[in-house]
Order: sequence, then C-alpha cells, then structure tokens
Amino acid sequence: MGMTNKQFQGFVRLTISQLERALEKSPDNEELKKLLNIYQSMLEDGN
Repeated sequence: MGMTNKQFQGFVRLTISQLERALEKSPDNEELKKLLNIYQSMLEDGN
C-alpha cells in the first residue's frame, strides 16, 4: 500500500519541522541545512 500525494506532503512537512527544530539547537550543522534544503525542494516540486 502506497501513500497518497497528500500523505507524502504531510510526511515531508513533518520532517521539515523537525529539521528546523534540530537546526535551532545546532545552527552551524551544514548537513542538517543540506537535508532541509532537499526536503523543501521536494515539497516545492510536488506543487
């Protein structure tokens, strides 16, 4: 069973919010910044 587009976007949004929280604690973490950019572009590409 797969995910609907709406479910996938919800998952991506949840992941983005957690990445943003992690960056508040470690603002200099370049790997987190890269990952956040990837997830944000996934959300933009889906619209």
